[in-house]
Order: sequence, then C-alpha cells, then structure tokens
Amino acid sequence: ILTTPAILQAIFTYKIISVDKTKVVQNVPDALAAYVPPVLLTNLKSVDVTLINKKSWSQQQATVLFGAVSKSTVDTEMLSESVLQGFTCSSVKTLSLGRVKQLVKACRPRTGRKKVVLKESQLTCMYNAVKYDTTLSFTDVPSDMLLYYSYDKVPKVNCRSYFSALGSADFSVLSSVLNKQSVLFSNAQNCLGISGFKLSKDQVGVLGNMICTLNPSYIQNSDPLILENLKNCGDLSDAQVTAIQTLIFSGNTQYGNPSAWNLQTLQKLGILPLYFKQDFWAKFSFSVRKRYYRSFMLSLRKNKTPKWKLRRLFRSSTATDYKHSADCTVGNITAVTIADDSFPYGYDSIQFDLCLDVTVLNENLASVTEKVVDESYQMIILDKLNQVSLYPSGLPESVVQLLGSTSRVANVSDISKWNITTIDTLSSLMNPDDGDWTSEQSKAVITKYLKVGNTLGTDEFNAIGSNLCSLDVSVLQTINAVNVENALTLDVSSCSIGQKSALYNITKHSFNSLLSDPTTFYFLISPYLGNKKIHKNRPTYTIFFTFCV
Repeated sequence: ILTTPAILQAIFTYKIISVDKTKVVQNVPDALAAYVPPVLLTNLKSVDVTLINKKSWSQQQATVLFGAVSKSTVDTEMLSESVLQGFTCSSVKTLSLGRVKQLVKACRPRTGRKKVVLKESQLTCMYNAVKYDTTLSFTDVPSDMLLYYSYDKVPKVNCRSYFSALGSADFSVLSSVLNKQSVLFSNAQNCLGISGFKLSKDQVGVLGNMICTLNPSYIQNSDPLILENLKNCGDLSDAQVTAIQTLIFSGNTQYGNPSAWNLQTLQKLGILPLYFKQDFWAKFSFSVRKRYYRSFMLSLRKNKTPKWKLRRLFRSSTATDYKHSADCTVGNITAVTIADDSFPYGYDSIQFDLCLDVTVLNENLASVTEKVVDESYQMIILDKLNQVSLYPSGLPESVVQLLGSTSRVANVSDISKWNITTIDTLSSLMNPDDGDWTSEQSKAVITKYLKVGNTLGTDEFNAIGSNLCSLDVSVLQTINAVNVENALTLDVSSCSIGQKSALYNITKHSFNSLLSDPTTFYFLISPYLGNKKIHKNRPTYTIFFTFCV
C-alpha cells in the first residue's frame, strides 16, 4: 500500500478508521498514521504512549496529541521526533517548569535520531521556558532554539561553545523581518576574531551552517573547508554559486586543478553540482557528464528534489552539446533509450522532437514524463499527445494520470480537452511533487472535475491541498462542514481574505463540538483563520491569550 498514490493510502486509511473511530491509534498501521484526520485524535479514550510513539505523525497531528502525551509519559527521552514536533506553549502550560525543560531537552540533537523539526513559534516558546536555567548547556537544547538565544546571556568565555552548537541550526527557520542572521554573524565575528572576508579553517568549522547565510566574498576567499559546509545548505543563491565556482576554479581546494577533474571529482562534490553553471560543466567531457548525470539525477529524483532545480541542472549541464539539424541525427528514441536513467541527456529540444515517435511516446509515457523536466521538451510531449488523430475526444484519463510535471506546461485550453472525472486523476494532477500550478491552471483542472457532477468531499479536499485557493468563493461556500472535519490539514496561506473567511465559516461548524476545549479548537481551526477574528463573547476568545505565550 505504501507504493500506491497518496490519495489511495488516505482512502485505505479511512476505511480502517470507519470500522471503529474510537480505536484509531490501535488500528491504523504506523506508516499510515499521517492520514488520520486530526479531529479523531482529540478525544482518545486512552493514551498509549508506546503505541503513539511508533507512528509517523504530521506536525498538526502531533500538536493535537502532544498535550495528552506529555502528561502521560514518564520518560521524555523516549518520545519520538514525530511526537516531539507537536510541542506548543498551550499544550504544556499546565505542566511544571521542570517537566517543560525535560521536553525541551528531549528535542536536542542526538546521534542516531532524526532532527525534531520545529517552527519559529515553538522555538521561541521553548527559549522562554529555559532562558533562566543555568544548568543547561548549549548542546542540551534544540540547535534551532539557539537562533533566538539572547547573546547577552552568553559569557565571553563560552561564546565559542555557543556558536559551535548554533552551527547545527537551520538558519532558514528565522523570519526575515527579524534581521537575526546579520546580528548573529556580527556576534560571531566579535567572538571568533573574524576580520575581513577570509575565514580560517577553524572559524569555518565553528560557524557550521551559518556559512549558508554569508555573502559571496566570504565564500570565495575562505579556507576550502567552507565547501563542505556549503553542502549542508538547503539552497544557494546565484551569487553564492558563482563564488563557489571561483574558489574551486582556483585549483587551491581539495578537488585539485580543474584540468585534472574527472567523474570522481563530480561524485566527491556531493550536492553542489546541482547548483553549478555552464562554465563549470564545460570542464568535463560529454561522456563524463552523461555518466554522472545518470546516477546523480536518479538520486535527486528519489529524494524528491524540486523539479525546478532538476530543470536548472539539465539546462546548465547540457547547454554546450548541441548542433542543430533538420533530421534526427542523435538516434531514434526507443523504449531502451527511455529506460536509461540519463534520458533525455544528449538530445536538444529539436532532436527530441525529431527523434521521438508519438507511438513510442504513448507506450512509454510514464517513464518519459518522469525523466523529462525541461519545459521546452514537455511542450513537445503535449503537442504530440494533442494530435487529433491520436485522441479525437481529448486526452483520456489513463494518459492524463501519467503526465506528471509535464501537465504544468499546459494552458487552460489544453486542460479543457482533458478527461478528469475520477479522484485518481484529480489526485495525480494535484501531486505537489510535480511542481506548482498557476491559479488559472488549477482552477481549470478542478472545475473540469466538478463539471461532471463531482463535489468537494474529503478525498477531494486532501487531493487538492493548497490549490483550493484557486477556486471562487462561491464554490468554496458549497463545501460540506463534515468533509472539512474529516480532511487533513490544508495550507491556505495563498488564499485571499474572502476565501479564508468562507473556509473559516465552514470549519467553525466542523469543530463546534470542541468549543469546550479552546486549545484543541484553535489547533484545528487556526489554518483557516487568516485575519478572521473570533468574537470575544464566544467561549473560544481565550485561545488568543493562552496560545504560545
């Protein structure tokens, strides 16, 4: 079941739940727990921490569970990362300060365990809980929490230890409005004696992930160890990439002189080639690049690297290879060609068009759309599929379900010719791994589905996700409150105020039974609030004063 599309896993999970909604934790398999509607976790008859601890929860599910789990468990050190990510001030407000500190400590980095992923509101709450505790060391707390630590409290003699522990943090957690990154580096300069733009090997080692926030001048002038730090960055700016290339082009790094670079060099560079530009790839022969691309792209796809990053890699690493011709000169594309993990490496868009027969495309569509990420190639795929002689009644659902990221280059007119009648087709089109839709595109897809008599039920809610924000308010107002109650949490941050208001009016009815528990009610309804205010005469008004204080 875990190899099936997410929508099928969700439907399967809900069929298990429907047998006995009071035994959700007991009956749902550990790996499918993320598909349990959060509302069903609010009134558990018993809290079996051992059982809960084994399952993989989403952050909102963990938030709903955390209050009960934190009160029931004896050894906080045994709580899983999946459960600990639910920490909030509201859920621990009735616990002793000592207990809260134990929970904070349980979230620290530990060898052999995954990181506990926490949001800014959770981290600031944690800091406020432990900031006066002098017994905790910097390694006793989540490294991300140290981003909010008051540097005034760090004795000069301990500042190196502070920045060493901070080096494991994810600096992207910080809100840009806080301007904390520049303040943190300024403090690090003072502590570590950093002057100018050259960082020593020791300074680079202490700064860790803070290196990801630095401007290009530091990158290209510092000790080559900085390249190893940069491999841990979630993303790199164009200017940072240029600086990295300047450093490695110098020949004064662990990767040697560019004239001696080979396949092993590319492999040792880790994730960095994902960002490199055409002038870097020009230093390798076509055969070396193709061999590397084959294994590297396979790894990137398995890790669900965003399609736009894969597209950039393909373009930059193949840009110098092509010689235009009016005939297929590279070789006809066959099933064997497509099966190669390097496909379509070696074909420019013209050769791709000339060498790809529509019959071969049709018979190998899933493999083609999985590997082709460049929009110009994807347009060719759509043009071939749109041939009237092939599908006179428009693209059938069996084809639409296999489009993958190629669907994102379709215009509204193209979409109008697609057959979209089943939840399987809708779900496949809404797969976030295939990239973002424009509002006009997603509206066209969903409207096409609704026009054949379908409605926005729980399964549709889960499949559509944040694309719900592309629909008109009048459509959103037709959603049944029960369907929202049983759905997974949606990200409606891109919705307009009017759309959020419509969704709030529905969800407040969905969770009416929880009004007596303001904290849980807020956890469930908060994604739909937007700028909506709950009337202060309602019994829920206190949530704004108890949440994350």
